[in-house]
Amino acid sequence: MTESNLPEEAAALVREVVGEDWTVEPLPGDASVRAYYRIRRPGGPSVMLTWYPAEVREQLGRFLRAYEAVSPHAPVPEVIRASDSSVLQRDVGDRDLFTVLRENRDEGIRLYRDAIGVLKNFQKASADINPSFTAEFFFNELEMTREFYVEKLAKRDAAPVVPLLREIAERVASHPYVLCHRDFHGENLHVVNGRLFVIDYQDMRMGPDTYDLASLLRDRGVVGWLGANLELELVDAYGCPRNRYYEALLQRSIKILGTWAKQFITRGKERYLEFIAPTLESIQRCTEELPEFRKLGDVFQ
Repeated sequence: MTESNLPEEAAALVREVVGEDWTVEPLPGDASVRAYYRIRRPGGPSVMLTWYPAEVREQLGRFLRAYEAVSPHAPVPEVIRASDSSVLQRDVGDRDLFTVLRENRDEGIRLYRDAIGVLKNFQKASADINPSFTAEFFFNELEMTREFYVEKLAKRDAAPVVPLLREIAERVASHPYVLCHRDFHGENLHVVNGRLFVIDYQDMRMGPDTYDLASLLRDRGVVGWLGANLELELVDAYGCPRNRYYEALLQRSIKILGTWAKQFITRGKERYLEFIAPTLESIQRCTEELPEFRKLGDVFQ
């Protein structure tokens, strides 16, 4: 047993469930401060451990409530056991939908088509886990982009387009509402034996029906691999008007620039900078489709 990398409270849960014979492999984290580990045991499948530090421990209860709501509808990793600080889940590996698409485009496209169905099933869940998206929430996200991307990273003046930022926030908030994952993209869809599993869904909330679709088809430059024609085919397969898709994509693309910039400026995470160029391209595409927001293209070049 190798426990040196684990907090004692997390190791206690592993001993309770797995026994004494296991090893631990720390895994790269996401944008949160949660810590992830793969627990390997001889003669049996590995399991995933997530540890919640004290400052974010309330997120664990939220995750467990989200799991109870979503698991009857969408494929999510099975929760094996939870404690006050940690949760053990089925290990769905490291192979995600982005990776599959890059390595085998035909298989990736098949799975992206499957992801549309997974998204629709996810939306069937009913849960009051987090506050719903609002126009003010969307606008505050864009204000973060104004601060961290436009002013601090790009060193530009965003004041002339602030009214347009508020307008896009209000317009997206007027879309029909469903349950949103909030980060429904290829890195959060893991592939096991040709089947998709949804992870990192604890921040789900009610929001625009176009929100997760925009994330799936455009986050982190994936459209460069899918192609614009397939993007629109999948939008049509999902069944929403294209203009609403582009409105949601515009808000989300501007918002996520702020996320990338903040991660770099406040936490030194340089890997997020590589996503900025394709996100700017998405904004330009949206302003072509939505000419009333064309002035945003001048700021987000």
